[in-house]
Amino acid sequence: MSYLLEALNFFKVLIARSFVILFRKERKIEVFKLEYTTEHIFDNSYVIINYSFRNAIYYRFGSHITLEKHSKIFNLKKFEKEFDFIVYGLFQKRKYKLKFEPQLTLNSNSFKTNFSNLNLKLNPQLLPKLTHPAIQVNFDKPIVNICKVKVQDKPMAIFHKTFNQNDFI
Repeated sequence: MSYLLEALNFFKVLIARSFVILFRKERKIEVFKLEYTTEHIFDNSYVIINYSFRNAIYYRFGSHITLEKHSKIFNLKKFEKEFDFIVYGLFQKRKYKLKFEPQLTLNSNSFKTNFSNLNLKLNPQLLPKLTHPAIQVNFDKPIVNICKVKVQDKPMAIFHKTFNQNDFI
C-alpha cells in the first residue's frame, strides 16, 4: 500500500514538473551546477554530489531514481563506485558518467603500545594570584551609594471647543 502511494506521488510530481516545462519558452536541459570531489576518498567514505539543472523532471543515479533537486549523499560502501548520472527532462535526457576510486584506506583496528624507559617528572605549579601581595582588599562593610531620581509631573490641559450635532455632520 505504501509503495502504491509513493508511486502515485512520484507520478504526480512528474506530471506537475512536465506541465510547468511544457509552457516555458526554452525547454532544453541546462546545467547550473554539478559539483563533486574525487580527491581524498576513503574506502568507507561518503560522497556528496551537488547539482542543479533547469528544466529537469527527475534524476537517476545508477539504479536509484530521485526527485531531489539540489544534493545527494552516497555511502561508497553501499553504492556503486562507477555509475551513470542521468538527468531527464521533457522528451530529452542528459547523461554524465561519474567515477569514484577510493585511493586511501583508514585502518581503524584497535592497537596496543608499550612504553619503555618512561620517566615522568611532574613539577607542581602554583596557581597565579589575582592580586599583588602589597595590595590589600577588604570587604568588611560594603558601602552602596544610591542616587535619588525624582520625576516631576507637569500638569497637562486639553482645550477644545464644544460642538453640537450639526457641527459634527
